[in-house]
Amino acid sequence: MSNGRVVRRGRWWTALAGTVAVVGAGLVGGVPAGAVSGGSPVTDPAFAFATRLAFGDDRTCSGALVSAQWVITARSCLSVAGAPVVAGPPARPTTATVGRLDLTTTAGQVRVVNRVVPHPSRNIALVRLAGPVPGIQPVTLGATAPAAGDTLRAIGFGRTATEWIPNRLHGVDVSVAAVTTAGLDVANQDGSGPTTCRGDAGGPTVRTGGARPELVAVHDTSWQGGCLGETETRRNAVEARTDDLVTWIRQNTPSNCNAQGGTAGTGDQATVVLPGDFTGDCKDDVLGQLTNGDLRLYQSSGTIPGTLFPTPFPIVGAGWTAAEKPRVIVGDFNGDGKSDLMAQWADGDLTVWASTGDPSRLFAPGRLVGSGWTLTQYPRIFPGDFNGDGRTDLIGQVGNGELWLWPSTGDLSGDSRLFQSATRRTVGAGWTAAQYPRVFPGDFNGDGRTDLIGQVSDGELWAWASTGDGSAGNPLFPARRTVGGDWRTSVYPRVVPADLNGDGITDLLAHGTDGTLRAYRSTGDLSANGLLFPQPHPIVGAPWDKASKPRMIVGDMTGDGRADLLGQAADGTLTGFESTGDMSADNRLFAGNRGGVGSGWTTSALPRLF
Repeated sequence: MSNGRVVRRGRWWTALAGTVAVVGAGLVGGVPAGAVSGGSPVTDPAFAFATRLAFGDDRTCSGALVSAQWVITARSCLSVAGAPVVAGPPARPTTATVGRLDLTTTAGQVRVVNRVVPHPSRNIALVRLAGPVPGIQPVTLGATAPAAGDTLRAIGFGRTATEWIPNRLHGVDVSVAAVTTAGLDVANQDGSGPTTCRGDAGGPTVRTGGARPELVAVHDTSWQGGCLGETETRRNAVEARTDDLVTWIRQNTPSNCNAQGGTAGTGDQATVVLPGDFTGDCKDDVLGQLTNGDLRLYQSSGTIPGTLFPTPFPIVGAGWTAAEKPRVIVGDFNGDGKSDLMAQWADGDLTVWASTGDPSRLFAPGRLVGSGWTLTQYPRIFPGDFNGDGRTDLIGQVGNGELWLWPSTGDLSGDSRLFQSATRRTVGAGWTAAQYPRVFPGDFNGDGRTDLIGQVSDGELWAWASTGDGSAGNPLFPARRTVGGDWRTSVYPRVVPADLNGDGITDLLAHGTDGTLRAYRSTGDLSANGLLFPQPHPIVGAPWDKASKPRMIVGDMTGDGRADLLGQAADGTLTGFESTGDMSADNRLFAGNRGGVGSGWTTSALPRLF
């Protein structure tokens, strides 16, 4: 043994490295290693965390859901021609199928992978999904090292002894022969079938016998003895340990539910509220500003209809009148998975209060993060995760129409650390309110980065997809696409960017002058003009005129990844509409659970909501 890797004479695993020409083959060895494909099909729903990864169009691997939005796998699965895997977007388009033990069914969810976090020294990587996977319990992280002689269960979607490209999850019992600093040497327990095969790379090895399976390793390399098409007879393999990486896994898998951010609108858009998840449970809460400037927290229970915001409603701030803090922005500025609160003071200073997640003391002491952000200097501010790192950045439109990007460092440990002048970049010009009366930030192509849609003065919608590149030379928004026709305020007084169907891609919800709501489902396709919002554009509600519903609150209140809708009536009654995700025809999107969720929410009692 050396450095946790088995060293042998002769053939070794490197013969298995290389790109596979057949879709679904995957790799097990020096590049993608194997998982467990020679045992029996796995049907127990306790293993729904099992994940099949498709890297490009010629490689599949396995993995395990470790949090609502993150999957663990083998780092080598994500390498191109053996090149190092670096943090950031995957080198090839990658998707993850989670919760589908039988790939011929429609169970579970398919998500785009938009970020990779490789382990610095072990054949392990974490991949972030474009949206959370509701209803599937992540694997339990085992923190106790296996011992020689232990029996573990290895699972994966790779080749079996009889199937080249199986469509079901398989599992096999393996015995631990040796434990090293970074790995496990394992072998098929009964010696009659393979341990791990091609396509199993990165799949989980778990400890069973408790309440739930516990992750202790992922598949690294294998001799592949017993796998279909292999002549090798040796049936042992090496696993990369995870039991000693629990802290690393947790530190690198924050929720990404809140990185897009939101802001209090102006004009007609002032009646649209995009709240935040201040407690970090991926259910959007609401902050209500009382007339005296106090802030009250309404924490979501996830229940529509009924007691969506149960008591108590703790006071979590003071001095939040519009006169004192004219602009308020919500976003996850430090990337910890909880929405923080940013305020622009009347003198132009910017302060951020980081959320603790604890309703009894919700916000840490404020940190000064900028100055000179007056309405004159920056008439408009657009929050979003423009570089895809999981933290909310700012784009400020200056008076002459230039757009300035301020990437977040994530550092709220002291004043003047969150935004650095040295990294500020000009990323656009001509963005005056006269040229672009409305601007909608959102991840419209599902790559984990915030894009911009601007409504031109003649009503056309133009979209700029973010490259994530905030370096000099203005490469952040290189290409413009036309994605809509007549979207003037006189046609659609209120437009809301939100993920209505839970696919991790931002859609548009538009309120027409006749009071109807229409949903524009995004395909994620910004490769050419006119592809982003195809027909149909179904009616999803009525009446939603401002007289009937003075305020719209749009956010994922139930935690299922889909944006729900709350309507505040003039008398302060709050009605909730849970999203079904179905935009295939009229009156289906909010056809499920609906009903009263609150009262007393008048504009006079709560002048502003965040």
